Amino acid sequence: MKIALAAAAVAALALTVTSALPARAADGTFADCPALPAGADPGQWRCEVLDSTATMSFGDVRDLPLGPMRLTFAEGQLNGEYAQVFGALRSEPVAVPGLPRATVRFGYGGHSDFQSNDERKGEIDLVAEFDGPYLPRDCATGVIHSVLQADGPTEVVSTDPLTLKFATYDHELAVPATENCGPLGRVVDRRLGLPAASGTNSYAQTTTVRLRDY
Repeated sequence: MKIALAAAAVAALALTVTSALPARAADGTFADCPALPAGADPGQWRCEVLDSTATMSFGDVRDLPLGPMRLTFAEGQLNGEYAQVFGALRSEPVAVPGLPRATVRFGYGGHSDFQSNDERKGEIDLVAEFDGPYLPRDCATGVIHSVLQADGPTEVVSTDPLTLKFATYDHELAVPATENCGPLGRVVDRRLGLPAASGTNSYAQTTTVRLRDY
């Protein structure tokens, strides 16, 4: 499978956010590699782990450095066709300007496609999850659909294991209003400037991806 296909994994961003970022490199890099679908030949599949750092502007929040993010998925051939299996999306929370004692991190929104084409590097659905002493546990934005574009060439960092590095961006994503935030939901939206239409937000990230055969 071509290295270019691995670079497609750029779509990731982030992040099933279920816990903090796992231990680095030698201490479980591939711990979230998913089980392969029934009938898949392991020799035709590999797991990809993407560690990213990113900056995002949305609504009235400008140039917010996000916490470390790790995305894991598998890709290969199934019944003669390209196939993917999502593994996990994990991120660490960061403080949110305008919301005292509140944090945000990005979770998986239920859809991803990491095969690149002439239109984009990949795409993923995310949700911005908010946490604070005055917010309900499920307080989050609606689904954010992100289509990532390449920002420069892909660099081969190492061949053992194969490790790539690349940058991506999305200047077209829209960020919906919050949901399930209780009585303070309108206050949260007003403080953050949500909903924020496409063309008013931006996302940029640098990603290192490690690859492992099954």
